[in-house]
Amino acid sequence: MMESSDALNCPRCGTQVEQDALFCPSCGTPMTGPTESSAVPVPYMISPLRILVMSILSFGLYTTYWLYKTWKHHKEHTGEHAFPVWHGLTALVPVYGSFRAHAHLRIFGELAGQAGHDLRFNPRLAFYVVLAGFVLTFIALGLSSPEAVEIVDPVTGVAVIDPETELVATELIYPTRSALVQSLFLRSVAIVAGIWLLLHAQPRINYYWHQVYGGRLLGVSVGKGEILVGIIGALGWYSAITGILSASA
Repeated sequence: MMESSDALNCPRCGTQVEQDALFCPSCGTPMTGPTESSAVPVPYMISPLRILVMSILSFGLYTTYWLYKTWKHHKEHTGEHAFPVWHGLTALVPVYGSFRAHAHLRIFGELAGQAGHDLRFNPRLAFYVVLAGFVLTFIALGLSSPEAVEIVDPVTGVAVIDPETELVATELIYPTRSALVQSLFLRSVAIVAGIWLLLHAQPRINYYWHQVYGGRLLGVSVGKGEILVGIIGALGWYSAITGILSASA
């Protein structure tokens, strides 16, 4: 490694670290030298109550925002090259999102372990919970989606042909109120599973941040992205509930 007049050595692993760094990029050990940047408050803490409220309000979309935000914190903390926005959006990709959630907890666990903290993150839990959420959401969408069925002549029993398109005519059959209630129930179970996962991970992450930054650790401020997922989620709840109320029995 090239020597630099603006570099220090990590007291734990000996890795060369920039003079104004808050931590060692190799082992995560706090660099507590008397630099101006070391006094800067760090807004990384997310409370369990916030996770609970925002997960419900956002119709479960808060998981996506949480992955983005905590990965952004990881990037700032380690200085590693990363893409928090794309990382967060992987939560919307079936199956692949499960692997990314597994990697998310695994990497935070490794970061804490390098600093000497065994916080017992459970990456497998993240994988299975996110995968189960995808399955429940897929079934819920199937129950709440209109179905196109062929129009059959009641006399001849033959499918009716549309004279304009010369294709078999179809009509949309909308889901019943019972099907919509079942769909909302499955979505709610998926939301609860996501809350359970975040409440497993975030207190451990908060503990790590507290060990690294101590009294300089502050709560995460409300951002535009968080407001956006809250609004989209509220519209999702409104759509689901009004759909149930207006559907036929």
